[in-house]
Amino acid sequence: MTDPHREFCRNQHRIIGHYLAVQAWVRGLDCIVLVRDDLESFLALKRFKSARVRWLKEDLKPWFPHQTAYYKTNAPSSIHSLFLSRVPIKKHLPRGSMTTEERIRGMAKDGPRTERFTTRYDGSQVPSRRKMISKLSVFAAGLDAPSRHRTKSKA
Repeated sequence: MTDPHREFCRNQHRIIGHYLAVQAWVRGLDCIVLVRDDLESFLALKRFKSARVRWLKEDLKPWFPHQTAYYKTNAPSSIHSLFLSRVPIKKHLPRGSMTTEERIRGMAKDGPRTERFTTRYDGSQVPSRRKMISKLSVFAAGLDAPSRHRTKSKA
C-alpha cells in the first residue's frame, strides 16, 4: 500500500525540482544552491526529519543527479544547504567549515556555474506552490517562454 504522505511529498518535490531546473536553465547555471531558508519556504517546514531530507534528495535526482548537502551538525535534520547540480560537482567544492557564499566563491574556476537560488540582497523570494505550478503550466502550454539571462558572478 502506498503511503499518502510520501506521495504528497514526492509530488511537492517534483514540482520544486522542475521549477528549479527551469530556473537554473534561464540563469545559465549548472548548479543551484538551496539554503535552509529556501528549503523552509519551499516545503513550508521549520523542522526537518532525516526521512524528509532523504526523500527530497531522492525525488530531485531526475533533475539534479549530483547533490551535496551540508549540515550544521551531524544530524541529517540539521540541513544547512543543498547543492543541486546537473553535472558532477563534488571535486569542485572546497572542504571545511564555511558559509554557503564562501563555499560558492571557493569553487574551482573550472567548476560548474553555481549560484544560490535566492540571495539576501536581491529581494527574491521562494514562490508558492501555486505560483510555481502556474508558471510551469504556462510554459508547458506554450503561452509564454522564460526570459533567459546570465548573471555576472559565481556568488
